[in-house]
Amino acid sequence: MVKKLNWQAYCGDDRHKAIEEIKAAISNNDGCIMNFNLFSDLALSLSIEIEENRINDLFTSLNNFLKLSEINAEIINPTSKKEWLIFLNISFSQGTGKLQIEIPSVPG
Repeated sequence: MVKKLNWQAYCGDDRHKAIEEIKAAISNNDGCIMNFNLFSDLALSLSIEIEENRINDLFTSLNNFLKLSEINAEIINPTSKKEWLIFLNISFSQGTGKLQIEIPSVPG
């Protein structure tokens, strides 16, 4: 059975810049984004699959530019290669709740 972690994060920086940094941190730690949900420009929810021995490094990388909830290091085995699922919920302080995505007209 896959073990799971729930992380809460807060970001005070630009959302676009933060998302690129988040993607890089996950990729650099051999993680994989399995699912994502964007809630206007206020929040982002990610499901990340990662080996157990990379969780602490991912946490450290993300904590450089996000304010993350604490991690219980005692439950993580730094030598294990078991797959874990991390649910990461990020709130963006600069969001307005009025994100609009323009859809181009389709000819015809």
